[in-house]
Amino acid sequence: MARVELYQFAHGAKQWRFTSARKAVTHNNVTYYPVRGLSRGNIEDADIDKCDTEITFPYPMQILNAEGDDLQALFIKKIYYKSVTVTILELYKGETLVIHIGRVIQPKFDDDENTMTLVSSTAETQQNKNILTRKFQKTCSNKIYDRICGLNIEDWSVEVTVTAISSLTVDFTVNPTPVLDENGDPVLDGEGDPVTEIKAYPNNYFNRGVLHESGIFTSVISSTSNTVILGREHYGLQVNDVVKLAPGCDQTRTGPCNILFNNTLRFMGFPNIPNSNPVNDQIIK
Repeated sequence: MARVELYQFAHGAKQWRFTSARKAVTHNNVTYYPVRGLSRGNIEDADIDKCDTEITFPYPMQILNAEGDDLQALFIKKIYYKSVTVTILELYKGETLVIHIGRVIQPKFDDDENTMTLVSSTAETQQNKNILTRKFQKTCSNKIYDRICGLNIEDWSVEVTVTAISSLTVDFTVNPTPVLDENGDPVLDGEGDPVTEIKAYPNNYFNRGVLHESGIFTSVISSTSNTVILGREHYGLQVNDVVKLAPGCDQTRTGPCNILFNNTLRFMGFPNIPNSNPVNDQIIK
């Protein structure tokens, strides 16, 4: 059996699997599909922490997974940033060797050669964490729902159904949720069925929050009671999809941190810092 390479791409819960072989390859009950023109460059070790490679596909061309999701659409619509991971395996005699694990940091399109080249770097994957960069500033330096902020995004997420999509504007209706008693248990009706309610959320409630589903997160710029405006297109989002919305924070102590989340004990800003530095702005006698 000749050596073949297997390529695994992931964006949230969505997966794409391809092979350099001429025919489909099944390994560990997973099928990798051939893409004519698929190739990669050398895997270059720039330093001890970084290893890059370039993976080239024909362009334009739909590169679909089993569910019909187009991998190329991620990069044409610039949704890829820090969100698409790559694993390259070498398969020989039924055994695989991992030769590269990375994250797509740049797509390059060549209209003359009709190719799309994805630059993958291990450095992005190894640094997939918040680097400590604390500063003395008025606003909080935490990222909402991170480890230091301490809030669990699932506790604050609201399940909604998408009713309309227009560019970056998404309309939705809030799905019913069970009514809970003072102990947090569902309230039952006379027939033993859970009592549900449809909660209402005011304008701006989801500002600076996120829309998320299947491991894919998209920032929310602003919101009304039944509409959100996204920071970029949410890949694959369609009318009638059930997704989750989570509220955001304006990084101030008096904003949602206090009013909504009651989380000021974890506030990491310094709101009482003076606006001007007397050492620089005043003559001290």
